[in-house]
Amino acid sequence: MSKRKLVIYIFLISLSLLIYFSNLSSSRYFSFLYNVIYSLLMPMIELKTHIANAVSNSVNRYIYLVDVEKRNRELSKQVQELYLYKSQLKTCEMSLKNLSELMGVQAQNYTKDIVFAGIIGYDPSGMDTFVIIDKGRDQGIEEGFVVFYKDKFVGIVDKVFGSSSRIRTVYSQDLTISSTTESTGKSYIYKGGWRYGQLLYVNVEDPVEKSDVVLLRDNKKVIPAFIIGTVLKSEQGSDQFFKKVLVLPSVDIRKLEYVVVIKARL
Repeated sequence: MSKRKLVIYIFLISLSLLIYFSNLSSSRYFSFLYNVIYSLLMPMIELKTHIANAVSNSVNRYIYLVDVEKRNRELSKQVQELYLYKSQLKTCEMSLKNLSELMGVQAQNYTKDIVFAGIIGYDPSGMDTFVIIDKGRDQGIEEGFVVFYKDKFVGIVDKVFGSSSRIRTVYSQDLTISSTTESTGKSYIYKGGWRYGQLLYVNVEDPVEKSDVVLLRDNKKVIPAFIIGTVLKSEQGSDQFFKKVLVLPSVDIRKLEYVVVIKARL
């Protein structure tokens, strides 16, 4: 835009504002002039608005596409890692199969024995001692089945209805299961609780320390070692033979939308 046009544009805007605020536009002498100025300015204002909106939309679209491209690169890397893990898993499965045949033990495959279930209810007390899922006898769910989410242990099915079930979670004092730790590999009893569970009967000489990972232990060795939680505190208890070990559960019950049920018991 040339300097002369810019001066004219500013003059017209100033004159329009003067007429508007002085209420001269209501006068019949200035009505025609006001309408002329208004008709000259409106196309320019509309054009400016359209240009501003177009630029804003273009910038937002560019930012969105850059973000999508970045996420796609990250997802592509994760997919490649999953393919690698899948190949490693196949190798492990083949080794397990060969070892099972050698020892005369049948390896368990849970691919067809799992049920994905949505969560439809939580513990109203706020202590997360149980959740209600939308699968029951209609899907072959039975009491005692193991429930997990990703690699984390959620709980055990303790009540089954026609089309729903109740899961007793790792926060419930009524839940006691066999467990172990990565550092020792020994068998302990995990007892649930809010907000922390406990490992029972941990000998004072056992190297169970803070941040140790606590895992689910299946004596039949057919259910995966899902993560129960991490050791929050390990200290000498009131009993001179055993430690007092508090465990912080890894699963966040309130953030769960669904869980997976293995059709097997510990």
